[in-house]
Amino acid sequence: MSNELKTQWHPAFCSAMKLELKADREFLDYINEYNLSSKPLQIDLLVVKKMKEIEIHNEIGKIFRKHNILEYKSPDDSMNVNTFLKVRAYAYLYKTQEEHIDDILLDEITITLVRKRKPVKLFKWFRDNGYHIEEKYKGIYFIDKEGNFLTQVIVSSQLNKENQKWLTLLHDDLNREDAERVVLQVDSLTEESEKEHADSVLQVALQENRKLFNELKEEGKMCEALRKLMEPELNEAKQQAMQEGRQEGIQQGIQQGIQDTIVKSLKAGNSAEDISRIMQIPLEEVESIKNEKNMEVIPL
Repeated sequence: MSNELKTQWHPAFCSAMKLELKADREFLDYINEYNLSSKPLQIDLLVVKKMKEIEIHNEIGKIFRKHNILEYKSPDDSMNVNTFLKVRAYAYLYKTQEEHIDDILLDEITITLVRKRKPVKLFKWFRDNGYHIEEKYKGIYFIDKEGNFLTQVIVSSQLNKENQKWLTLLHDDLNREDAERVVLQVDSLTEESEKEHADSVLQVALQENRKLFNELKEEGKMCEALRKLMEPELNEAKQQAMQEGRQEGIQQGIQQGIQDTIVKSLKAGNSAEDISRIMQIPLEEVESIKNEKNMEVIPL
């Protein structure tokens, strides 16, 4: 990735999931980066259903039970058998944190793995090891084997963009239709919490597809809506440029002040060696200024 700042994929993923599942938000609790121990073992997103009998509207949540562990991989990350085994281990560790035995039942835990591209090698491993794979919904694969946690693999590039409006924007190769869609989706939100989540998704979309959005802006397409959405980012860039300009001006001022002091000291008859020692400036720099000003030092 060529961007100077690392793209914050995981917070955007958590925000996208909350937007996808917003129809049932009153029945769900979300814990981002749930800690499994005092050491850095973290579940990317834990979704807890408050009421067991509630069925989630979005296809992503059809598999959900009481406790739902989600692992997200950004477009550059790999998803392999070790990813699956690690998250399965997380599920067992999560159960061991129960206050009383069987507060958390094994059949109430689900695993969801999310990645842009289909993990072909992982799917082969599933088949070779007796797992049944079924594409339950477009881009959503149920992985089944007796004695295994309920598991699904979500391939976000294959999802239905009408049903999963936000996860499908966490890509680094959006097309013009996607760009127009994200602008309209964000602009249509009215609730403050939803706007905050959408902004997290939007920032990733902008950062990873900057050329596309700049082209749309320059062409005047969706001009007002896009300008409004990009305004915070543009203002931040402007402020940073101004700050850098101020800092550069300060540095130039400091350098000019040092140079003026050296010139005055030379005119006063001080040797370049003495000036270098007193001002703690390399002798070569003092000599350079002396030569530039074509000055002869006249000893006192």
